Amino acid sequence: MNKKLLLLFFFIIQSAFSQQFEFGVNLSYGFTNIANSRISEGRAVIGDALWNINEGISVLYYFSDPKASAANGIHFEFTNSKRGSKSETTNGEYSFKAKSLNLNYRRSGTLGNNFRIYADMGFGYNFIDNVNIYKGNIDELTAFEKVNQNLTIKNNEITFVFALGADKVILKDKFVVFFEVNGDAGITKINENSGSYRTQSFGLSTGIRYIVKTTKTY
Repeated sequence: MNKKLLLLFFFIIQSAFSQQFEFGVNLSYGFTNIANSRISEGRAVIGDALWNINEGISVLYYFSDPKASAANGIHFEFTNSKRGSKSETTNGEYSFKAKSLNLNYRRSGTLGNNFRIYADMGFGYNFIDNVNIYKGNIDELTAFEKVNQNLTIKNNEITFVFALGADKVILKDKFVVFFEVNGDAGITKINENSGSYRTQSFGLSTGIRYIVKTTKTY
């Protein structure tokens, strides 16, 4: 009951203060890697990038008319992803699933003909499945020469997230499709033992959202 009341309150607040909100699904393809932030020489990443397809849902709130020359908004996103690194020499890999909650500030501008460009910037929180993170037929320290102690991964991580993209309103102003490049970089370290390892990612995303227009009350 408390959750239902909270959702109702949240809906009332957004309806009163937002010009428009959008909700929908997105699909992305990109890579992740694990980097040692304390390295002083050479590449910081511990191995090759791990490529994956990820999916998610998002809700976008515009506080001014997005058809105007410039508009501000808040972008909430939930994403299922797989993160980690592949060995550069063997078939070993660190891989773990993560559920991400991202909160972004959005700045968008119109290009005309229902096209917009935008930039997102904010922070994310990753819930990590940290069980059996290493997969391979040889010892992980042999597979990853830059790691000097078996990684013990935490169950959470805070990241800096960003995106640049374009979207277009379609089907009588009822839907918007988008295409963007996005990424994140770990702020907190993911390991509990020695070293300071953080994840990073970069990818391409597309998706569609349904548009709900609201009326300002101020």
